[in-house]
Amino acid sequence: MRITQRAAKSGAFVLVLAGLGGAVLHSLPEPADHAVRPTVERDTDTWSMPLDGYVQPAVDETSYAEELVAAPCLERLGIDGTPPWATVAGLQAASEADDPAVRGNTAPALATTKPLLPALAEHRGYHPTSTIGANGEARRSWAGSADRTAVLAAAPGTAVDGCWRAARRTLGTDGRGVEQATEIAERLTFLAAVDARRDPSVTATTGAWHRCMRSAGLVDLPAAPSDLPSQSMLMDFGLNFREGEVTTAEIALAEHDLSCQESSGYRAALYDAQWSRLLHVTATDAAVLAAARPDQVAVAERVDATIERLAPEAPEGVD
Repeated sequence: MRITQRAAKSGAFVLVLAGLGGAVLHSLPEPADHAVRPTVERDTDTWSMPLDGYVQPAVDETSYAEELVAAPCLERLGIDGTPPWATVAGLQAASEADDPAVRGNTAPALATTKPLLPALAEHRGYHPTSTIGANGEARRSWAGSADRTAVLAAAPGTAVDGCWRAARRTLGTDGRGVEQATEIAERLTFLAAVDARRDPSVTATTGAWHRCMRSAGLVDLPAAPSDLPSQSMLMDFGLNFREGEVTTAEIALAEHDLSCQESSGYRAALYDAQWSRLLHVTATDAAVLAAARPDQVAVAERVDATIERLAPEAPEGVD
């Protein structure tokens, strides 16, 4: 299974000074009066958002892909360059687990601010994607081994740096201004997600969702989908443990929840409300975005394809 948040197609980017025609974002007292052309196409299944094209691939994915591409060059210097196996889904999950929307994090990973997605609900219910595929312990052991560290230290520094620079050029992970644009895009997308839940067009649909969900028999059914999973679900399905067993009952409930979100109009209203809030930004944020290329969806796809092509084979059954 390969679950990715980057399935939306990339598009063009334009910034123009404009008056406000709808809901806008944040950063007051500076007005959000710079219009942004979306960098991706609309897609409710992946919950693509206008600024996604500025968000660089997950750190674990990028680092691993760079290791794979740099391996032949490093091995010519006598350095063990081939890392242990890992999977795209596992690496994405590891980065998302390290960058949640908690503990005052104002720019969490995009995946942590999305509502329940069909691909995830079908396979994981309400559980986040498993991090087993990141093979983190083995990769850390390999990277920090005494023998490898000693060989690296003895190798010509310029030559080693050249291997890494060439790998980044090949993958396109050496873009200018990417980190700053990523922080802006993640922050604004997170704020838009939170604010959209309070939009009147969204709150008007929650009653229909609640009525649809009554048949699920939850003793603590909340008033809105954004408040799931409830406390009883956390306990019954072991949702505090990312690697816990995913039961058929959990998957069935998640799919019923999605169906109720769709039929009540909640999902469409939430998507529209969040999307519209990301069509205008402040002049300060616009300047940061304009300094970077909105090509990170394509970079992420290249990183994923590289991992799938070059990574050692993962054990059977590991996503």
